[in-house]
Amino acid sequence: MIILVIRILIASVGGQGGLTLARVLAEAAVLSGLSVRTGETLGMAQRYGTVVSYVQVGSRVYTPKFTPSEADYLVGLELVESIRNIHYLKPSGVAVVADEYRPPYTLSVENPFNTRDQAIELIKKLESKTIIIPARRLAIELGNPRAMNMVMLGSLNAVSNIFSHDKVEQAVRKVLPARVVESSIKAYIKGYEYAQAVRNSFLA
Repeated sequence: MIILVIRILIASVGGQGGLTLARVLAEAAVLSGLSVRTGETLGMAQRYGTVVSYVQVGSRVYTPKFTPSEADYLVGLELVESIRNIHYLKPSGVAVVADEYRPPYTLSVENPFNTRDQAIELIKKLESKTIIIPARRLAIELGNPRAMNMVMLGSLNAVSNIFSHDKVEQAVRKVLPARVVESSIKAYIKGYEYAQAVRNSFLA
């Protein structure tokens, strides 16, 4: 199948591994023989600041970024950042969002979402095709809380089927430090299996 262009937006806060997730996606695309361009917008790049990554994959890709209503997939590593960037999804797009409530510190005063449940309720209202992933819990079960970005990578691939498992594993081994490779691959598989099991109930 020829992929024209698939656009993925990753919404996160600093310290969650959003940029690393974008790098792994880009490497998997290269290993799959596809063209890829990435870009990012950094609010405050240190821990807890806003980080938005753009990934475009396809047979021909010319620009690193895209505009609102163009993304096929939103991968949200944090709920409030997902809500703030949901407008990037096209009408047929799908949001794959971690149930992580850790608003960027720049919103500490003006944040209108007082609880995680309020944020989840709103994002489901804004985008009906949303899969909520307990990414941190799944990563903790594997003994590596920092691997929640790889849990989300697996969840995205379960919904999109963009890359083969083999290409993702190769990309993880190439991008990540050797000491975390095995736990990261396990986290990817965990996220993939979870999203596969629940996707029909969320996307029905």
